[in-house]
Amino acid sequence: MVERPGRAGTQETSTRGRRPRAGSGESLSDRAYEHMRTAILQGVYRPNQRLPEDEVASELNASRTPVRAALMRLVDQGMVVRERQGWVVREHTPDEIREIYEVRCALEAMATGLAAVRASEEQLAVISAFYEDPVEEYVAQPGAELGLLNREFHQAIVRASANQRLFDEWLRNRDFGITYNMAALFTRDEAVICVEGHKKIIAALLDRDREQAERQARLHVEDVQAAASRRMDAVRAPGNLHLS
Repeated sequence: MVERPGRAGTQETSTRGRRPRAGSGESLSDRAYEHMRTAILQGVYRPNQRLPEDEVASELNASRTPVRAALMRLVDQGMVVRERQGWVVREHTPDEIREIYEVRCALEAMATGLAAVRASEEQLAVISAFYEDPVEEYVAQPGAELGLLNREFHQAIVRASANQRLFDEWLRNRDFGITYNMAALFTRDEAVICVEGHKKIIAALLDRDREQAERQARLHVEDVQAAASRRMDAVRAPGNLHLS
């Protein structure tokens, strides 16, 4: 049995209250950026939430200058918007979310197809080990754990495509709250569909079937996009919270 990749160091953790190590080369601005980026991706900072510089600075035990620099970086990445009242976590429109998933579909289909013909036997063994247990064992996991496993699984596949530019583009497209957190928000039925989709992808990879691997990757992303659309429709209903 191939051991699944270790979780140590894979989870993004908050940098709240921690000062940079002496000589580490980590700036206060970098620390503020990583803290806010992680908080947005994990849903701690929610869409349309205001981010007052003084409050964030207080959380990080820092001045407003590095916080402002970090916020500007997040604006450049499309995660925060600047309004007259200050800084606000960006909420993507339905059209933007559709575009994000269309790009993800293209990237993951291509990456999965390439992995089918380029991945080493060791890489395929690691990928298949992610979902070697019965579906029910994964569905029973807490949403956060299922979400982390989902991200690690897809990252391993894109890595196995042996295309660094493709991997970099995939990372950039992944870092939106709507895609980053989606697996953690699945209903039980959606989780079953997700895990079964992963198992079909693995089967195609092990068969070295590039066409089938691309097809299963596309179908999987389309299933996730449908779940995201249902969630967006629900949370946009009067009285409901926004999706993080």
